[in-house]
Amino acid sequence: MLSLAPHAIKVIVRLSATVSAFLIVLILLYPILYVILASLMVGGGLRVSFSDLAAGLTLERYAATLRDPQFMRGVVTSLTVAFLHIVFAVLIITPAAYAFSRFKFKGKDAILLLYLILSQVGGGFGVAALIALYVLLLKINSMGVPVIGNPVVLALVYTSWAVPFQTWLIKNYFDALPRELDEAAFIDGASWGDIVFKVVLPASKPAMAVIAIFAFMGAWGEFIVASFLRVPTLAAYIYQTATGQTIFWGDFAARTILFSIPIIVLFIISQRYIGEAVKYGAGKI
Repeated sequence: MLSLAPHAIKVIVRLSATVSAFLIVLILLYPILYVILASLMVGGGLRVSFSDLAAGLTLERYAATLRDPQFMRGVVTSLTVAFLHIVFAVLIITPAAYAFSRFKFKGKDAILLLYLILSQVGGGFGVAALIALYVLLLKINSMGVPVIGNPVVLALVYTSWAVPFQTWLIKNYFDALPRELDEAAFIDGASWGDIVFKVVLPASKPAMAVIAIFAFMGAWGEFIVASFLRVPTLAAYIYQTATGQTIFWGDFAARTILFSIPIIVLFIISQRYIGEAVKYGAGKI
């Protein structure tokens, strides 16, 4: 029987690993490349073939999308909701996480366990909760309070969903912060609000970056609640363009590519803070 030398075995293993990695990357990138090509093809079909590519590529769909007033209105609305969501999340989650990290009070462990359960619940319970929330908001709206179609209300709804998971997340980061920061500020006469927002918050840039990223992603990509509340966000608008009887797939692909750009840019800008947050424990639950 033929036997291979150890060096030859190593070469075969490395070659096999390289080929496998290349195939995995190709499989992961295929949907993205498909959408990009669909948005650039002259024809408007969903099928991508060499004959379609031979007809040429065009950026007209991207230009038309940027000229679409509904698309631009969705961008403005989504940015407004995302910014409000970030502000609400920081103002609510930061003191909540600080309290769980620094204080001992009755029911603390039970509340943390409840937060953990709520952050993982989905499926039928989530659908039922969404229906109940929608009925409640409709009743409030019928009483003369303009909650339907209100971006501020939508941002508050997103924040209420983010509180359980992100409170757990940021609490672990605060646990790693030295208590001497709090004690020194308290001795100097600072109030609890000053300690949280003027001492702990500036010292927790990675944690705040995590809050902002999750808040922006949640507000930017969600469309079900936005559609229920009739807030014309960009995600809701793109979803509507894919549910009609006639769907222009090339235009839809261009919209989705433009829709994904802010998330990509946000990750590129804030990846350093994400790494620091994970390093110091904000990514440990």
